[in-house]
Amino acid sequence: MDIKVLLLLPAILLVSMQLRIPFSQAATIGISATLLPACNAGTTTSGSTSFGTLNFGNYASLTSAINATSAQLAGSIRVNCVNGLTYKIVMDGGSSGVVTARRMVNTTNGALTLQYNLYTTAARTTVWDNVTGVSGTGNGADQWSTVYGRVPAQTTPAAGVYQDTVNVTVSW
Repeated sequence: MDIKVLLLLPAILLVSMQLRIPFSQAATIGISATLLPACNAGTTTSGSTSFGTLNFGNYASLTSAINATSAQLAGSIRVNCVNGLTYKIVMDGGSSGVVTARRMVNTTNGALTLQYNLYTTAARTTVWDNVTGVSGTGNGADQWSTVYGRVPAQTTPAAGVYQDTVNVTVSW
């Protein structure tokens, strides 16, 4: 064998090995995301979540019923759920503990009360309760549920500010 061939043999072997060693390799990477069934509700300010206040206004007499209708950030219930997720909004009885007999309490004399209730429709025929409530299906955007209030005609109690706090629960 010629010495030139022997000298070229390592180069020939190296070239033939490079043909078998890939210069690149392809592979796959999995991509995944899980969207949890979730909602958020209300407006959070200073760590406290609220729907605002449904205000019946100022009156000197309760000889006739007084109606109030909520608005955004003033008593309406804001819910934002992922698209297609069903949710339910229920309310407790407030200070009375009874959804069919809610009452506001005088802020300076807790013995004085003012009857009222909250309803699911403008006709004010269905009390917003803590069992059936109002149901909806999320669309990924804010959805507002209107709260309809009524102070029925009643004996007018002593003048003063009357308030109540109703707990709202959104479940999904």
